[in-house]
Amino acid sequence: MIRDDTRQTIRFIIGVIVFLIVFYIGSIFVFFRAGSSSRQNDRTIAQVASQKTPITNIQTYYHLDRGTNSYALKGTDKKGQTYYFVYLTHSKKAFIYPAKKGKSQSAIEKIFKADHTQQQIKSVNLGWYKGKPVWEVAFQNTKGQLGYILYDFRNGKEINEVANL
Repeated sequence: MIRDDTRQTIRFIIGVIVFLIVFYIGSIFVFFRAGSSSRQNDRTIAQVASQKTPITNIQTYYHLDRGTNSYALKGTDKKGQTYYFVYLTHSKKAFIYPAKKGKSQSAIEKIFKADHTQQQIKSVNLGWYKGKPVWEVAFQNTKGQLGYILYDFRNGKEINEVANL
């Protein structure tokens, strides 16, 4: 027969295990729900792009909110030509740009690195700012402070910089 103190220990251990399992499942649910709006927006822009543009293969999704909430993607058509597609969610306007008419993400990263050798790129996003397509480069400096720079999509010229956040 098992002693009372052993039974209590077993009950305690089982209780802790049950709690951890419930906590783990709850955490998965919370994180899944937190990302569902982003996944839904990706599906929406992909659907709009496939209906309204020649894009058939989507390679990258972007999101930018600098006064105008915009979603963008990079994709190719059946012939292999690359396009960038920007969708403004509030106004439901969409714009498509052939890649050869603007700067690519890698070209913008090279421009940034040439001018900002001490900063580390955190992310690069394509979106809409003051009526035109822009690339946003978010970065961190050597002191750990964050910043971002907006570049014109068409010519790669710097539009705006905010540093030391």
